[in-house]
Amino acid sequence: MRKNGSRLISFKQYRITDLLLFALILTIFDMIAHFAPIALKQGADYTFVLTVPIVLLIMIRWGWQSALFAVGDGLLLSALNNTGVWQSYVSYAVGNSFILLLLVAVRFIGKEKITGKWFFSVVFVISGWILQILGVTLMMWITTGGDFLGYLAANAGFGATGLISLAVGIALFLVLRRLDGMVEDQKHYLLRLDAERKEAMRRDEFGDEPIELDEESISIIKRDENDFHK
Repeated sequence: MRKNGSRLISFKQYRITDLLLFALILTIFDMIAHFAPIALKQGADYTFVLTVPIVLLIMIRWGWQSALFAVGDGLLLSALNNTGVWQSYVSYAVGNSFILLLLVAVRFIGKEKITGKWFFSVVFVISGWILQILGVTLMMWITTGGDFLGYLAANAGFGATGLISLAVGIALFLVLRRLDGMVEDQKHYLLRLDAERKEAMRRDEFGDEPIELDEESISIIKRDENDFHK
């Protein structure tokens, strides 16, 4: 297969490149969300992260590899916050993993149905956000023994993982689903592209679709047509 018209690459190389690209995007946005408020000398009460939409996007595109993003992003956020306590790493890494429960929904409901209608896509993102918030809150409560409702209010409020992240996540997911092949199982996407390419070649071969001709070919056809009517 080809990547953007370049040299031939294997499916494995395509998958690795795709995963690394989205990992880089998620890392950059996490760092922006962390350092931008510091640089602007503002509080971080109204920032957001892209954990939920990116993890769900990878879930649709590749499946279980989304676990790497959920756990990895939790560890990264803990490292950026520089808390220095193991409870934070466990809370975010394990807590983020609760979003992976949606793999069950993806398996039984189907990726096409989830992404085919905007309403199902919104429910998908909201469900992922709720699972993440509950997971992180539960792990904070287990590892620290603090106030569960207090942790829940803090995580679901206007902090980094709160309501603003939910709103941005919904908007981003709805925009991405309008791009061809973006929110689609990549095996299905590549097979669909191959089938469309073969169908286009077949139509060109049998004349079902117009074929672009050069001026010389057009003149020859017109000349033959005139000879026919004489």
